[in-house]
Amino acid sequence: MRQFRHAMLGLVWASGVAISLSTAMPNFASAQVPAPANPNAASKADDKADSKNVMVIFKSGKTLEGVLISETSTAVKIKGKVAGLDFESEYQKSEILNIKRGITLTTDAPAPGAAPLKADESAPPQSTDGKLKYYWIDLKGKFGEEISQTPIKEAVADAKKLGTDIIIMRIENDFTDRSGLKQLDNDSANFDEVFRAEQIVPIFAEQIPREWDKKPRVAMWVKQAMAGAALMPFIVPELYFTSDSRMGGIGNLSFIFEGTGDEIVREKQRSLRLGHAEGWANAGGYDYRMVRAMARAEYVLSVRYVNGKPELFEGYPQNPGEELLTDDGKEANHDTDRQRVDGTGNDVLTLDATIAKKLGMSKGTVDSKDDLLIAMGIDRSGVEASGRSKYIMSSWADGIEASKRKIRNLAQDYQRVQVAAPADYAARTKARGRRSAILNEIKAAITGRFKEALSQRWLGENGIPPEDVINTLLEQIKIEQQKDKK
Repeated sequence: MRQFRHAMLGLVWASGVAISLSTAMPNFASAQVPAPANPNAASKADDKADSKNVMVIFKSGKTLEGVLISETSTAVKIKGKVAGLDFESEYQKSEILNIKRGITLTTDAPAPGAAPLKADESAPPQSTDGKLKYYWIDLKGKFGEEISQTPIKEAVADAKKLGTDIIIMRIENDFTDRSGLKQLDNDSANFDEVFRAEQIVPIFAEQIPREWDKKPRVAMWVKQAMAGAALMPFIVPELYFTSDSRMGGIGNLSFIFEGTGDEIVREKQRSLRLGHAEGWANAGGYDYRMVRAMARAEYVLSVRYVNGKPELFEGYPQNPGEELLTDDGKEANHDTDRQRVDGTGNDVLTLDATIAKKLGMSKGTVDSKDDLLIAMGIDRSGVEASGRSKYIMSSWADGIEASKRKIRNLAQDYQRVQVAAPADYAARTKARGRRSAILNEIKAAITGRFKEALSQRWLGENGIPPEDVINTLLEQIKIEQQKDKK
């Protein structure tokens, strides 16, 4: 199926080349947009504080600096530079919380998404009068994009440089579809994200134990960990939940590969995927059966309490005091759509604060940072290390957004490269050269710093061919040029 999609993308893009060289369309030069001026370039002090220099504060919490190009009652257009990439984009005011005007643009700070500071450039460890130093990391956004291995590795490295004793992560992944609606736990969850989680889990399971002289205490505060993000907490030995938390949404494992190949082969593939996640649960000190109950709709799991401690067992309750966690999901037991949306069904296990506490997975339910520190026993004995975590995570998110915008714009430029018929040899050559240049720019973008955050799904949804298809297109353009005659 993946090869078919790639082949179709190649046909679409290749057909665009044919059309551009034979159909009467506007000249491709008209599609080239001059690069916007860099508002962050070094300039005179009075220019930096120009009234058109603005900081846009979005309702999502993100901020963006740049030069105001135009403004209407419903939208603003801004140009600037993010992650070293020039941009000029329009934003709806419905997305914006506030606009600060006449600001002094930052010119001496690293561009968002830039490489991390070298070791000798980081702030030295601070004196804390003997108190424990904790390092805070906010994991917010889409799993595999904003929540990804590169910024987490950089944050952990920064924590190490500061001599941190405790690492605390707050996780709240964005679990919405393209229209902004909350997705159904079963229908949209993709257990194959276990392979994406494999790029992140080793940071805590292998990298920290290997690289730190004194292993730090690691804790995670779960607000929302759905789909692939649900697999991350299992590797962390100290978990806390918010009162409205959710953890799950990986309940489609039993339906992966349906209708393809032999059932024995399909089941081997499912077991392979499940084995990875169950291994993480064991390593984190949790019962692997919780992962299985999250992933497989037909798996029946119950709990009983022995001397006040939870004891999981497979099958339905048989005695008073035993509780059913997940049923077999068949016929009358099948959850409704509403139950899946609300997380109240029991075809698969979705943890909330109450269930996580009852099963011994959560050490406490807290709804504020102060309460979390109290629950961890470090409200008086700990002090927050002033590291670069917030910058690392926000600049990574801004860099992804800028990279995606650039790729989409390049794809549009590619389709706009046209030659009026009848085109002469020089025009055809110029068009092919421009298209080759655009393809190489797209290739550089999708294989660059933010490669890990540009999923095949996102590329497909936006009509962007993968690297192998781009290489084929470049070769086709080269051959066409060699065959062309004046």
